[in-house]
Amino acid sequence: MNGIALGTKILKGMETSSSVGMFARDTGGCLIPKLAISRSKEEAKEIAFAETAESALFYFSAPAAVKLTDEFFKNKYQTGSRLMSLPIENIKSASKEKIKNVKLAKFGRIASVFSVILPLVFAIAPVRNFMTSSQSGKEEFTEVVGLKEKTQEDKNGKDKAKSLIKKLILAAAGGLALTAGILTAAKNDNFYKKIEPAITSVVKHFDFTKTNDLKLSHYGAFIYPVSIASYFYASRDKYERKENARRFSVTVPLLFFGERLIEKPIYKGFDKLFNTEVSKNGIVKSYDEILKLPQKLQKQYLKSKNFSYASTFIVNTMAIGAAVALLNRIATKKQYERENNKS
Repeated sequence: MNGIALGTKILKGMETSSSVGMFARDTGGCLIPKLAISRSKEEAKEIAFAETAESALFYFSAPAAVKLTDEFFKNKYQTGSRLMSLPIENIKSASKEKIKNVKLAKFGRIASVFSVILPLVFAIAPVRNFMTSSQSGKEEFTEVVGLKEKTQEDKNGKDKAKSLIKKLILAAAGGLALTAGILTAAKNDNFYKKIEPAITSVVKHFDFTKTNDLKLSHYGAFIYPVSIASYFYASRDKYERKENARRFSVTVPLLFFGERLIEKPIYKGFDKLFNTEVSKNGIVKSYDEILKLPQKLQKQYLKSKNFSYASTFIVNTMAIGAAVALLNRIATKKQYERENNKS
């Protein structure tokens, strides 16, 4: 297997929108640079756990949860698999009663899945803290990153963890109970007419794909804000809060807009170098599209695509991730040393 074929095989898997491809791409891209410049073994363990757990929840929990709830709501509202897999705006030939049932079934599935997923996402950062505290006794962020020695012995981290778990279980139960209450009340036609616009909006914007995956906009609407809130909630001192603020102020905009801004000049440059048109009129050809081209064009286009895609990934995910982590490391150390010298 030559270099172009090997590169195509690896990068094509990363380009796919499947859960496996996105998990491999995002976990590896975020984890490797952060681990490379971690400040202590405790911080390295925290990074490995948080990045892996986040990606696993983001890309595998929704499909798994949908499969568990899909059969229940499909049978309850007698919608059938085909209608449940179609976007609501594409269902036009069904009766009003059938469309109502599909909307309620989809809403129940969406609300139930997020009621379970969001508490799990929120738990990642606090669980990370508890693991570090249990293994090393370090509970302050400055202790974890090696800026100061561990000073306190008796901590109440276990009690905090138990309390949080109870609250998250109650939150999940509350979300499921609220969903059940809305669906029960919706049996009344007058009540349903009042909430139908809201139900339709939720289903239209937050429905799952045919493969039970979520689009990036769905993650952005619910999961990412909860994840960010979790990190600020679990911040162990002002230094960690500032690091979180710096990190999210860069990574969140890049998550939604960075790749498009970065890839444009990169694709343009490699198209010029290899005399190709992988990117044309703002639209980038996928690997599947390139592999359908005539054989005499495939090699050149795949080479251009491989260099462009790999460069975009390295810059947008790995290089910027490493730069933000390095910036935080330098800024936190300088602030701690400056304040420590004043004391």
